[in-house]
Amino acid sequence: MLPQLFTPPLLRWTAAHVSRSWPLTAYRCAFTYYSTKSLSNNTHRRISDPLRILFCGSDEFSCESLKALHAAHARNADLIRSIDVMVRPAKPTGRGYKVLRESPLKMLAKELKLRVHERDTFTGWDIPPVLDEPINLIIAVSFGLFVPPRILRAAKYGGLNIHPSLLPDLRGPAPLHHALLASRTHTGVSLQTLSEKTFDAGAVLLQTPPPGILVPPRCTVPQLHSILAPLGASMLVSGLELGLHVPPHVSVAPSLEEQGEETILHAPKITSADVHVRWDTWTAAATALRARVIGALWTHVYLPREKKRKIQRLILEGVEEVPEHELPDEVARQLISPSEQQQQQSKTPLICAQLPVVDKKMIKPPPAGDNATILEAPRFTLPYAVDGDSVIVAMPRGDSYGYRPSRLRGAQRGQPLPSFVRC
Repeated sequence: MLPQLFTPPLLRWTAAHVSRSWPLTAYRCAFTYYSTKSLSNNTHRRISDPLRILFCGSDEFSCESLKALHAAHARNADLIRSIDVMVRPAKPTGRGYKVLRESPLKMLAKELKLRVHERDTFTGWDIPPVLDEPINLIIAVSFGLFVPPRILRAAKYGGLNIHPSLLPDLRGPAPLHHALLASRTHTGVSLQTLSEKTFDAGAVLLQTPPPGILVPPRCTVPQLHSILAPLGASMLVSGLELGLHVPPHVSVAPSLEEQGEETILHAPKITSADVHVRWDTWTAAATALRARVIGALWTHVYLPREKKRKIQRLILEGVEEVPEHELPDEVARQLISPSEQQQQQSKTPLICAQLPVVDKKMIKPPPAGDNATILEAPRFTLPYAVDGDSVIVAMPRGDSYGYRPSRLRGAQRGQPLPSFVRC
C-alpha cells in the first residue's frame, strides 16, 4: 500500500447529481411562519394605492417572481393594477455570435401579454404612463442594470428587489454560486428596497429566519435556484400584500456587527478566471467543487512537438474526486515523482513531469525594434495516468505537502484528453 500521501477523497471528472425531489413544502411553511413573525415591529397592514409595477428582470429566477405577481394581479386588481416588463436587448450568442437569444423573462412577458420595454440603459428614458396613470413601483429581480435615483424617485413607492441570500451576506450578482463555493450549509432569500447608491444596500423588509434554508448535500446551482426562486416569489407577493413597500421602511436584517463582519462574503460575477485551474494551489476537493458549481474548467497546455510550439486552451469536463480504493497502487505511483520524499523534506511543493501546462497566456509586448522579446508565463509539467476515457492527475493535498490523485475527463474539439496532450 502507498503511504498516507494519498488519503481520500480523490478526484474524478463526472457530473454530480442531486435529487430534484428535495422537499420544498417545509421551506414554504418556514417562510409563511416567518413572513408574519418577522413583522413584530410593524404588524399593521399599510394602505397602498393600486400598484402599477415596472418589473425589471432577465432570467428564470426573475420569471418566478413575475409569474407570482401576475397571479396576484389576477386575484386582486386592487392590489396590483398593472404590470409592465423591462428587459435588456437580446445579445448575440453561440459560435460566431450569430444567434440572438431573447431572455426568458421577455418570452414569459409575451406569453402573459404584458407590455415590454427593451432598454440597455436608463439614460434619456422616462417611465411611460399606464392609461394616463404613472408607474408607482419599480421591482428589479436579476436585472443586471442599476436603477438610477431619477427613476426610483419618479415612482411613488420607489423600488423593491428579491435577492437569493441572507443579506448583508453574499451581496452581489452571483449569490447562488458563491454560497455553494463557500460550502454554506444554509442560505435564504431577502426582500429589500432598491438603494439609490449601489446594489444590494437597501433596507431588508423580509428575510428567511436564521439559520436559513438547508442547502442539500452536493447541491448544484440549478437545484438551489429551484429551491429559492419560488420562495423569493412568494416573499415578494407577501411583502406587497402587507404593504411593506409603503414608507417608512423598517429593516429586519441583522447588522454587520450582529451577523459577524468576518463571516460576510461578497458574491461577485463569475468570470473565466474562476474556472481557470490553478494546478499548484487547488486541492482535488476544491477543483471538483468548482466544476460542480460553475461547470467546465480550463487550462493552457504547451505543445512543444507542434511545428509552432503552440499554447492551446484545453477544456476539462466532468471533474470529480476519485475514491482512494478505485486507484490502483501502480497508477498512483506513476503520479509521484521519484524525488517526492526529498521534496517533502524541503517543504517545497513539487509537480512532476508529463503534461506541459502553462499557468497563464503568453504575454506578447508590442514590437520595440531589434530588442523585441516574447515573455512566457511560468510553465511546469503535470503527471497523469490514462484511465479509459479519463486521465488521473495529481493535485495539491492541502493538509500537507504532496499531491492527491484527481481524475479528469477533458475534451478539446471532441478529442479525449489523453490523445490531445500526449507528449
